[in-house]
Amino acid sequence: MEASALTRAPARGLLARRSPLLRLESDERLVELIRAGHDGAFEALFNRYNGRLLGFCQSMLKSRQDAEDVLQEVFTNAHAAMLGDDRRINVRPWLYRIARNRCLNHLRRPVPEGQDSMDVLPHGNGTTTAEHVQMREDLRQLLADVETLPETQRTALLLREIDQLSYEEIAQAMQTTIPSVKSLLVRARIGLAESGQARLLTCDEVQIGLAEAAEGIGKLDGPARKHVRNCDGCRAFREQLRSDRKAMAALFPVGLV
Repeated sequence: MEASALTRAPARGLLARRSPLLRLESDERLVELIRAGHDGAFEALFNRYNGRLLGFCQSMLKSRQDAEDVLQEVFTNAHAAMLGDDRRINVRPWLYRIARNRCLNHLRRPVPEGQDSMDVLPHGNGTTTAEHVQMREDLRQLLADVETLPETQRTALLLREIDQLSYEEIAQAMQTTIPSVKSLLVRARIGLAESGQARLLTCDEVQIGLAEAAEGIGKLDGPARKHVRNCDGCRAFREQLRSDRKAMAALFPVGLV
């Protein structure tokens, strides 16, 4: 997408000139220049955030093509909003808030079948074929774990880890408080850790825990609960335990023994 395609009619004279020094200007100064009709200023802002916002949108949408489409809407809306009034804008969290909202709107639409959830995977750098295959598998698993997080936890984690936003910037982007952001991040990290631990558990270990929980002498922890949610065999075992208890209760009603 070309930044120039999103601007209004070109400015005249000095304002129409594109200078490489624009990339050194602050976000606030670029917004001032955009409002004054400086096309080059919008291009500089576009180039500054396009790559990072594309990565963020792709992390949410799991499709590069969808991310690129949404990003066009993000910059189009942002450009119109900048020209719409002269309020001060904290650009980075503001752009991420627009991007998040546009992604959420996109996710509410029907999803075409057959799309690969990963358009881009890192290429090996001095790694063997086996190592590269393992890296790809680890990345796929990590992305799958991130996808299981609640949307607010997932968004906060992506903004923190991928885009390196501060707590304050994340709070502004998500329209919440800094304590809430910290809580979301802690719960997201716990969730990812539990997902990793859940894959290390054997079905025998989990089924013993299920039996102990049914007997009232134990309780499943987070990793074990996640294992059950993702394991057909352990879910079937849990249902069998419940079925057996109901059958026993029917055979030997309380008070008749």
